[in-house]
Amino acid sequence: MTEHSQRLEGRVALVTGGASGIGRAVAARFREEGAEVWIGDANTAAADATAAEIDARTHPLDVTAPEQWDDLVARIVAEAGRWDVLVNAAGISRFDRPQDPEHLAVDDWRAINAVNVEGTVLGCRAAIATMKSGGGSIVNIASIVALRSTPTLAAYGASKAAIHQYTQSVAAWCALKGYAIRCNMVLPGMIDTPLVADMPADYRQAWEEIIPMGRYGDPGDVAAAVAFLASDEASYVTGSGLTIDGGIAARPPLWRG
Repeated sequence: MTEHSQRLEGRVALVTGGASGIGRAVAARFREEGAEVWIGDANTAAADATAAEIDARTHPLDVTAPEQWDDLVARIVAEAGRWDVLVNAAGISRFDRPQDPEHLAVDDWRAINAVNVEGTVLGCRAAIATMKSGGGSIVNIASIVALRSTPTLAAYGASKAAIHQYTQSVAAWCALKGYAIRCNMVLPGMIDTPLVADMPADYRQAWEEIIPMGRYGDPGDVAAAVAFLASDEASYVTGSGLTIDGGIAARPPLWRG
């Protein structure tokens, strides 16, 4: 195991979607850096398995259900005595279903935005209510697709664009209200997680061909950035986004080597 600093020692962190993918990597990194980690996930079996492996705690959480947020936060505060960090990593993609503007099903639009956007909104609201007296850090998982058109992934792209804007709104609100709560985001590119496992092979290959670094990212690459944003090393950073995409955002429209 790689040795990491103890920047998060003494912090109590909640990672939604922490049972797999980026959320799991974040939970593991936070534990390595000394945080007490809670995993909120609808997949309780996977969450329990992850928690046992990294020494974390779990609580069932449907991020779209306000009452479940209330129950989880109440339990964290009662048992841990505080809550310092929220990572909104829960998300769904439905990459295996049509998402172009012509064929997108309204049920898919609603499902994707319910989890990705409403889940983030509810998490931020809960964090503000609990952290505004003592301070804390919120990190939302957006995506590079928030910054450009996504004609074949319209619902997913729109949901991540909403997270991008909402993160800045939360950051500004907290700062202007005098709450010591920072809110930032990471914008991953193509990361090798279960979220992209259902992509058609030709689509996956097409993405690989446009990544300047020539490979998909590892969830640990994203977790490292989240740990920085959650720590005091980012004490003057709020409303910002870290792009972790292997150079896609910097890729020129035409390249001749």
